[in-house]
Amino acid sequence: MKKIFTWIILAVLSGITSQFANAQTTPSGIPIAELEQFVNDFAQEKIGVNTIGAQVAIVKDGQLIVNSVFGYAIQGERKATIDDVFEWGSATKLLIWVSVSQLLEQGLIDLNTDIRDYLPSNFFRRIRFDAPITMLHLMNHNAGWEDRFVNLFLTNPNRITNLEDAIRAWEPKQIYAPGTITAYSNYGTAIAGLIVERISGIPFHQYVMEHIFMPLGMFNTSIHPTQQDNPSVAEKREKIKGYVGSNGNFSVMPTERIFIPLYPAGSVIGTSRDAIKFLNALMPAEGETSPLFNSNSTLNQMLTPSFRLKENFPGFAHGFIENFYSIKTVGHGGNTAAFSALFTFCPDERLGVVIMANQAQESAMCYMLTMKIFGRYEGTGPTEGFIDANTLTGMYYWARRPVTGFASLFNSLMIFPIRATDENTLNLMGSTLTQVSPGVFRNDGGFALLDIINLVGFEVVDGDVQRLSVVVFDLLPASTWRPIIIFGSALCFGFVVLFSVVAFFITIVGFIKRKVKKRQWSLIKKINATMSLSLFLIVLNNVILLARGFSFAAYSTLMVHFVLNIIYMIVVPVGIVFMIKNFKIERSKGGKVLDVMVIAFSLIFAVILLGWEFWR
Repeated sequence: MKKIFTWIILAVLSGITSQFANAQTTPSGIPIAELEQFVNDFAQEKIGVNTIGAQVAIVKDGQLIVNSVFGYAIQGERKATIDDVFEWGSATKLLIWVSVSQLLEQGLIDLNTDIRDYLPSNFFRRIRFDAPITMLHLMNHNAGWEDRFVNLFLTNPNRITNLEDAIRAWEPKQIYAPGTITAYSNYGTAIAGLIVERISGIPFHQYVMEHIFMPLGMFNTSIHPTQQDNPSVAEKREKIKGYVGSNGNFSVMPTERIFIPLYPAGSVIGTSRDAIKFLNALMPAEGETSPLFNSNSTLNQMLTPSFRLKENFPGFAHGFIENFYSIKTVGHGGNTAAFSALFTFCPDERLGVVIMANQAQESAMCYMLTMKIFGRYEGTGPTEGFIDANTLTGMYYWARRPVTGFASLFNSLMIFPIRATDENTLNLMGSTLTQVSPGVFRNDGGFALLDIINLVGFEVVDGDVQRLSVVVFDLLPASTWRPIIIFGSALCFGFVVLFSVVAFFITIVGFIKRKVKKRQWSLIKKINATMSLSLFLIVLNNVILLARGFSFAAYSTLMVHFVLNIIYMIVVPVGIVFMIKNFKIERSKGGKVLDVMVIAFSLIFAVILLGWEFWR
């Protein structure tokens, strides 16, 4: 009788627990018990249309409640599986900040100390400002460095060096005073990884393996740029391809297999189940201690805000990126050449979501599904004191940009017009931004490339817009002359390309005619022909430079293009002087017009190459 009574009590308690579990919902209102089916239904709509393949892992209260996979690892050949490995991209950076916090807990690092105290003397060569650069600046992405594209990804694993050498070879220029402008920086985060390496006395990849991966049982994950720390991951990576495309049209990215020299900034490859173990360790139950720290006070400090543009706007929590959904979350997204990822978790709810896709710039699964789970941000700030949207209109340019080297022209073209549609609504590249608290606008959609942006914030001082923030980087107001110079340069470049092709064919046809008629060329015609051919060849040289530069060619292999440009910039003035000196030689009107055009376009192109630094 006593045993029966006990079973009855257990059954009742089990029923109560079951009802409680069934009553739990996601922040957006999806019952936890139905979440896996919701994810499956959502994926049915997106996989094969918007997304080629994806893994989704969700943990709630320490329990793995969704561990699903969808679509193809290799289109038409092999379906994706739970055991496939995906690239984390910049979500890798979370490992840096956990590592730094571990060293902080041990008293081995100070977040407010100048980082140069932890690095070799005279480590930086391109620092512009005397102000200290601290670990907090690295965590908040406001140390002030320009962005760099070259050598970010490499296609040849044999070019991978140790971390310090890679950083020394990649140093960008400091363009903002520390702490003033947010400009997301792979270089800055790699520096933080190097500091961990120097303090711990072991390579960063070894530190992560010993202090994060192994303690959490992440046996199917690698961070080394060539996966030397976990050869089985390297084997699995060969069994999945990365894609580009949408609307059901997908193709393998030609450079889908890449290697990252600044590997702490984005080199992790692993399964979603391993990744969710990492998030789970950052959300210990009450009374339990995270396996990553000796005390949860260190964890709590790490996840507290370290920088925000304004009170009702997300920012950084010691490197973790805040996001406002229906609740506040932290995490990080990531993109490599052909993979995407988004890690999002809410410690208060003990709810974590990992979504990874083998597709470049994927947003349907990563961002839309995450939004469905965590709910839409409706605004929690004051409803009074809204800024008139009309005062925010204008042209803006990215603060995160290269300002030196040939890539500066390409990125300088990224200027965005913002216009007001009414006093509380803005339009940015087709997306509608609705003001939900003073100076904070929610992205209500309209343009697919902006799906990853949830909120946009403005800093206004005395009626003047200082900057626009999308959390991970700022956009700065462009002066009236800036777009004129940039678009003028681009227009001139286009005209030079067109003229160089025309002049090339005119020269070739003229050469053939004179060869057939056995007529001699005058000196001015020889100079004209030489200048025309040189212009065509140097234009071709720079087209190849751009193509190779943005196809992840190693910087050292681009030197030949820079040398040719330097030679051209030196030779062009000499050629122009000769042409002007011999201009009075008798020649047809059409010939003289061609001479003038060759002189003009050769000079214009030389100025473009010099001004936009196509010589480095």
